[in-house]
Amino acid sequence: MSSGFRERMRDERGLISAGALIGIGILLFIAYLLLAAFEGDSAQFGSVSVPGKAQVELPKGDVDIYYSEKVDPDAGVPLIVPDDLQYTVTAPDGVSVEVNSRGDEAKSTGDGMARLIGAMTTPVEGSYTITTESSQTAQRISPAVTFGQGPFAAIGHRAEDVFDELKGPLGIVLVAVLVILFFWPRIRAARKRASYRDKY
Repeated sequence: MSSGFRERMRDERGLISAGALIGIGILLFIAYLLLAAFEGDSAQFGSVSVPGKAQVELPKGDVDIYYSEKVDPDAGVPLIVPDDLQYTVTAPDGVSVEVNSRGDEAKSTGDGMARLIGAMTTPVEGSYTITTESSQTAQRISPAVTFGQGPFAAIGHRAEDVFDELKGPLGIVLVAVLVILFFWPRIRAARKRASYRDKY
């Protein structure tokens, strides 16, 4: 009888609690979001030469804007944004997108340097027309306005992608898996307890 009781206790300890499932899910979600911060890229969505005009495919949501040049980050020469730099962003429907000025220290991009100069919230995903102007870039190396995401914008964008996915079939599958993981050990334990009572 004692051996049967010990077997029952092992079954009880093996149950997966709802709290444990939720806790594991939250930790995995946070880790997935934090990974996005390390994947932020100042030219993730594209670039436009200065001066110049081009189409750039942008996602819906927060986008950071940078001024970049292909200069040696180790040369000790600061990256200075041209005083007369002007740029406009036009949405696919022809409406101008409001850009908020930003400022930050220049950072290395692997093949040059970039400095944050602005941020905007794009209304829809699509092809945006970018126009840049400056008369001070003739002697500079590959000056460009680039579009990407910093750490915080990258995290926010990834969170939106996750929530959008959960609204579809993936969310249904995930809920079904959680329900199975939650109830299957309990069903198995209940069967063993019933078998135990039949025996003893």
